[in-house]
Amino acid sequence: GIQQVNEVGKSIFLLLESNPGPGLGILLAYCIAGKGSAKTSAPGAVVIHFLGGIHEIYFPYILMNPLLLLAGIAGGAAGIFTFTIFDVGLTGTASPGSIISIIMMCERYSYLGLILGVVISAAVSLLIALPLLKFAGKDTSLEEATAKKDDMKQAAKGMTNTIKKN
Repeated sequence: GIQQVNEVGKSIFLLLESNPGPGLGILLAYCIAGKGSAKTSAPGAVVIHFLGGIHEIYFPYILMNPLLLLAGIAGGAAGIFTFTIFDVGLTGTASPGSIISIIMMCERYSYLGLILGVVISAAVSLLIALPLLKFAGKDTSLEEATAKKDDMKQAAKGMTNTIKKN
């Protein structure tokens, strides 16, 4: 992406990972159709994810129902398609991936396409995640999913969790 910025002045590649739309749609689906602590904590996660740019916050929500990966993939594809149609690109890395940093790094004439891409990707992931939560929702708790995510991170680093949880 950075090489393309040097050559062309902007790059869509920098939006592939930082687009907050798919995660936003999944979290909004939990706000509407979630159960228990997942539903009550989802609005706070929306703020952390969308404004704070911490995308890792929605991973436990997907781990509670892995079918939601389909919603994330479809939302991401819809966003990329929209960004491509409107020739949107960032002029540098947007880190963290908050909507604020993405807008700040957006190429001068790409704001409309950027906002549309984020909104469309959020809408697509929301529309796919809602029925998945309503009809294929599991009763896994948010705490269990968060612990699973932490264990997976430790395993990826080659570390094992030696502390037993009760």
